[in-house]
Amino acid sequence: MADELNKSSGVPEGISSLSDEKAITEIDIGSFLTEKDNGSAPYDGYREDIRKTEQSLENEIQNLMDDIMNSGPSVNVPRPAGGESPAGDFWASPSEYIDISQSKKSDAPAGAPAPEVGKDEILSMIDSLKADTDNKAEFDSILSDIEKNPKIKPVVPQAPAPEKPKKKPAGGVDIHAEGFEAELAALLGDEPAKEPEPAPAQVSQQAPQQIPRQVPQSEGIPMRKKEPFTVNIPHEPSGAVEIAASSVSSEPPVQVFDLLAGSGGRTVGNVPVEIIEDDGKLTKEEKRRAKIDRKIAEGKNPKVGEIIRKIVLVASVITIIVSSAFLVKTYIYEPMMFKRHQSEVQKIVVQSPENNIGQTVAQEESKYPPGMLAKYKKLYDINSDLRGWISIPGLEIDLPIAHADNNDFYLHRNIYKKRTQYGVPFFDYRIKDFKNLPRNTVIYGHNMHYDDLIFGKLEDYRYLSAFKKSPVIECNTIYGDYSWFVYAAFITNSLPSQDNGYMFTYNWLDISESKFVEYINEVNKRRFYDTGVDIATTDKILTLSTCCYDFDGARLVIIARLKRDGEGAVPDTSQAANNDNPKYPQAWYNANKKTNPYADDSRWSPNK
Repeated sequence: MADELNKSSGVPEGISSLSDEKAITEIDIGSFLTEKDNGSAPYDGYREDIRKTEQSLENEIQNLMDDIMNSGPSVNVPRPAGGESPAGDFWASPSEYIDISQSKKSDAPAGAPAPEVGKDEILSMIDSLKADTDNKAEFDSILSDIEKNPKIKPVVPQAPAPEKPKKKPAGGVDIHAEGFEAELAALLGDEPAKEPEPAPAQVSQQAPQQIPRQVPQSEGIPMRKKEPFTVNIPHEPSGAVEIAASSVSSEPPVQVFDLLAGSGGRTVGNVPVEIIEDDGKLTKEEKRRAKIDRKIAEGKNPKVGEIIRKIVLVASVITIIVSSAFLVKTYIYEPMMFKRHQSEVQKIVVQSPENNIGQTVAQEESKYPPGMLAKYKKLYDINSDLRGWISIPGLEIDLPIAHADNNDFYLHRNIYKKRTQYGVPFFDYRIKDFKNLPRNTVIYGHNMHYDDLIFGKLEDYRYLSAFKKSPVIECNTIYGDYSWFVYAAFITNSLPSQDNGYMFTYNWLDISESKFVEYINEVNKRRFYDTGVDIATTDKILTLSTCCYDFDGARLVIIARLKRDGEGAVPDTSQAANNDNPKYPQAWYNANKKTNPYADDSRWSPNK
């Protein structure tokens, strides 16, 4: 029964029903559409299929017609007229659909001749349509008629007329069409639709081309007129593009396209003018100007930046000059002047005619203190604050000693009373009688840390070997010469906060004999080594104080005993020995990360 239905309805063999997908493409379209309304029983169950098939064919034919209308240079292919069924209007003769003599462009000016179409172009279009359909016989017939149609002639290529907007397919936007992404972006409002870029230019092998650079007008930024920026295209097989600037425009960044992008080149894109590859032909000034203009385009003020840059530069130069001057003054000029003055003062004292006589000034010389040694007269004439002289030959210390009404004046003045960072050794301001020294004669002097001038060499007394080399200190006054035997060297603090609120007072002048004994015991705890020199309650001592750098505010103290009458010129040092556990201020233990074994020790004071 099924075979009979198929034969009567024109269904090809092997097709079970009209709903088969294969039946839609292999059925005799003409007979099917002619007989579909005869009301015969075999079609009663397939009317819906017939309706869908008809609609599909109509859409397909419409799409093919639209493609023909929109393809080719200037071809008008009118829609076939007559009949409701697309099958009834199917192409019978190309001349009914392609009427070259009467076709016109809707946007062409009135009276303009209709453009002719080349036969090869129409054949090519129909070949492409033929490849998309299974009805080969109909298209072969169309191609044959086109080849024989005398109205279709070869034409001379003319400049293409403006293209009409491409008609969208019946179903909406064609996602396969060229430029679909740009159109979609325009519809969505992301960016304006752009025209397709022109094809890459062909590099001539005859002569260099001068291609003007296109500088886009930046919104809100005035463009200044400049000479044209050109691109020289050398005639080299490699196709390299050399970009040279006859003059560089100080405009915002330029959009530059590599003309050889299609042949392995690269797109430069939006780049600042000064970094376009110029093979070193842009000058520094041109690059600087381009950089400034780019900052203007970015909304920055190059003048402010330039002013700040110049201020920083000037400040840096001034800082370097001042620092250099300070370093030269500190490490070159000051030491040189100190040594010069020291040498001058030494010559004054040593070359004095009364130096080896030991005589005092004459009574009639009233401008000098009575009883002053005559060898100090010339130096006293230079500075009446002169009060003595200290000499430690083993440590190369040989300096005058001054005295003022306070302990600050000679911190930064030399014996000439001129400003210097070295100052000059000076007696404690509380000493008033230099003919009869107190029990403790205290002298201060600088230790500059970066050199050994003034009292810097006293650092050697940290070591037992230095003591044995220089066990005697010659410290005189303007009234007499004295020798002192070194008794102790230790470190102490200058502020109570550096030793748990305790200040070891070593610069007292006079105390009782019992207190003096207590003090000597405290010194014995602190000294680096035992010199073997003894001290009696009736002895006078000399204290030299200078700064050191074991911790902030540290002080190095050297104590010496006055040589007794009848003693030898130097003490016996054979009994000298190191102290294994000297006492330091708390700050020293903190700096060296050690535990203070004397934290609970008694605190001596000269006033208790």
